[in-house]
Amino acid sequence: MLNITLRNVLIISTSLSLSTFASAQTTYTKIGGITFGSDGSTASTIGGTTFITNSDGSSATAQKIGKTTFINSSEGITTTINKVGNTGFVIGSDGTTSTINKIGNTTFINSDTGSTTTIQEIGNILFTNSNE
Repeated sequence: MLNITLRNVLIISTSLSLSTFASAQTTYTKIGGITFGSDGSTASTIGGTTFITNSDGSSATAQKIGKTTFINSSEGITTTINKVGNTGFVIGSDGTTSTINKIGNTTFINSDTGSTTTIQEIGNILFTNSNE
């Protein structure tokens, strides 16, 4: 669940600067200040906080302070993302860890469970692939 929430936060955060994009079989469209996912997810930013509602009804908030992003999910998991150089280190309160690296227009997310997700931006479209 953390990986799905993290992936949604990354994709929706990226979408806040894009108008429309696709994520695997889910597309995201920004209308005004709200991002709508074709899977029923939504995200909106108020002040410095992004509020995310996932298609399964779970929710999360994301807030960036300095170089650290704090993600709090409705399941009680708090995740922090700290950027050092080109690598983001993701640490969840449930003990999960991941790394995020961006090379060119492709973002690689590798978790300690062995799952790998890539997010590639081509024009105004984002494509995501995962081995989960």
